[in-house]
Amino acid sequence: MFRKLIVFLLLVSATDAFAQKSATSKTTQNQDAEIDYQQMGAPLPPLKLLIFHDTSSKKNMPAPNSQGAGEKTHASKRNRKKNSADKLYLTADDVDNSANLLVMIFNPGCSHCEDETAVIQNNFSLFKKTELVMVAKPASSVSLSDFYARRRLYEFPSIHIGTDSSDFIGKTFVFGMLPQINIYDHDRKLIKTYNGEIAIDSLKKYIE
Repeated sequence: MFRKLIVFLLLVSATDAFAQKSATSKTTQNQDAEIDYQQMGAPLPPLKLLIFHDTSSKKNMPAPNSQGAGEKTHASKRNRKKNSADKLYLTADDVDNSANLLVMIFNPGCSHCEDETAVIQNNFSLFKKTELVMVAKPASSVSLSDFYARRRLYEFPSIHIGTDSSDFIGKTFVFGMLPQINIYDHDRKLIKTYNGEIAIDSLKKYIE
């Protein structure tokens, strides 16, 4: 009898814990649905990026101390999270928030996206503290390897490139031209959105 009572109490406790967890999850989802992440002043939505990690060739791997022109290697690079499958994820917590943050939604097969990436790379001496996160759809992962090698992105540790694992694109893409660059301030509030190829003179005032 005593054993049955213990089993009953354990079942009740587990059911209550599950109910509380479900309620918390629903509350978070409802709050997230009420936020229009495309509006100026909106917070940076949950960001989880499956970082591109090419092990097929040493030349495609970032050198331990490699730096792009004029950039600094931030401590945040050491905070990327690893899962059991040896996949690297980057979240908003892993990106230095002492400066504005540029998030670029792009497609590896888009010529405008590649041209904009080249513009940013050619002017990377401007990026003292500002970091760039390049987000592609998960379906683009196949062509990401060629893009990564072609643009020699392994030479730019402050450029993070990978596929969307948190529906960031779904929450922020305004269905204009690619690339789309969202600019977030120190408090990670949206202050500007650009669509299509952007001249460096337009971006310069947001780069620190």
